[in-house]
Amino acid sequence: MMQKNKKSQSEQSSGVFFNLAWNRHRSRTAGYDTQARNKAKKSGIKAIGFDFDGTLIMSEDKKAAEFENVFTEKFNISNGVAAAYNTLAGSGMNRKEKVKVLFATFLHRKPTQQELKIVENHFGQHYQNSLKTCPLFQCSNLIKELKKQVKYLFLLSLENKREVTKIAKHCGVASYFNEILGGPKSKIENLSHVLRKHKLRPEEVMYVGDAHSDVVASRKMKVKVILLGKKHTYEKLKEDLQADFVFSSLCNLPKDINHFS
Repeated sequence: MMQKNKKSQSEQSSGVFFNLAWNRHRSRTAGYDTQARNKAKKSGIKAIGFDFDGTLIMSEDKKAAEFENVFTEKFNISNGVAAAYNTLAGSGMNRKEKVKVLFATFLHRKPTQQELKIVENHFGQHYQNSLKTCPLFQCSNLIKELKKQVKYLFLLSLENKREVTKIAKHCGVASYFNEILGGPKSKIENLSHVLRKHKLRPEEVMYVGDAHSDVVASRKMKVKVILLGKKHTYEKLKEDLQADFVFSSLCNLPKDINHFS
């Protein structure tokens, strides 16, 4: 009987210790979450969106090469396709629109609906295969920090939504986002969807991208926009396209959302 009582006292002590430890943990976590929410409240930003290609994942060069592969395999045309595609990068065109431009440039005609479908599907498969190694930019972990400070985080690409979702899941970044959006809808259409669905005002949303078209789409919807990339003439672009913030890379993005208030 004495042994049972001793065991009972030991169990009680363990239980008390566990409860104290758990309460301390909850207190620390609650404090951190409260700080994060207060930051979001102070900045006024409730949602942040990220472009995918060129922002979170290094893919533009790969996409140019894959378009060249498709035109070589399907139409026996290779010279100049990658360079022509590169001139379209950042234009805001979706995949179908880019295919039409490439047809006009190299085949001097419009593609048939069947050809459009063949090229889109063939490129889509090449695109997914080329990114299986997940060439993510360094510092992509800052997404986790920003997610703690806002109510809604979304991924928005011009590429096919289904393909982007597959790649994001494969590369382990899909779980950071509340929603993944993409083609064939335009970025303006998808940004409009974000505002309507979550009943947000434009000034409560911020979008991070690496192309001129990202700035144009954001300005059109009156949301805040961050432009990334070393290829831009920063001050001129900020003046001409009214980017709210310009950083040379994702790694230079501040983790404290109050920086953008």
